[in-house]
Amino acid sequence: MIISGLVLAEAVPIWSKLASPAQSQRQLNAQEQSLLMSLLQGTANPEPATSLTPLFDGQFLDFDIPINPGDISQDAIRASSLIGGSAQMYSVSPTTQAGGDLVGSILQGVLPPIGSGLYYAYQDGGRAWYEKGDNVLVMYTNQTIHSFSKKTGQETTWMQDRLAYPPISDPEAYQNYQTNYRAEIVAEANTWVLMEFPSGGLLRVMKPQYATSTAPGSITGLPDILPSYGP
Repeated sequence: MIISGLVLAEAVPIWSKLASPAQSQRQLNAQEQSLLMSLLQGTANPEPATSLTPLFDGQFLDFDIPINPGDISQDAIRASSLIGGSAQMYSVSPTTQAGGDLVGSILQGVLPPIGSGLYYAYQDGGRAWYEKGDNVLVMYTNQTIHSFSKKTGQETTWMQDRLAYPPISDPEAYQNYQTNYRAEIVAEANTWVLMEFPSGGLLRVMKPQYATSTAPGSITGLPDILPSYGP
């Protein structure tokens, strides 16, 4: 619209000189047509200076008018986005910025390798229950827990030996370990929790409402506090 306005602002004086009452219906002659085409195309005057040409010395518009209408459409879209303050004018796609490596690093550990054991574990309703580094424990809907490598998606034996032990079922263990041993609950099942100690060790501990010192296979007789931990 701005460009069209500029063209009209320069063209109107010409038309006002040409369109006298006696000449309003006549066609432009060859010189006048050449002058207007030179004006629109931004080229120098093709004819020697006359009474009409001194106003247009040199180039009037320093750009090439696109021949392809699609180019004009793209320019219009970009201009409207700029006026509207669209952030799309300035956004850069991560895939073009890093050749896809950035996307790969973002998805690593989020989407398991296609066709791997971890992939089918999630498909079967399993969820990441506890993870450390490249290792992840997946709990299925039936409360069974399997270990996997997040990088390869293959099943491993990580933590399976610890999970094979029965949970600590001393009624005082749940609160005792958190208060006196600074253990933290890092994962939770229906009847027990997984506690991580400052040493990095992990133990299964029964929830208080399910804990009993007489339960079969229960582990009891643990001290209230170890000497090395202090009060």
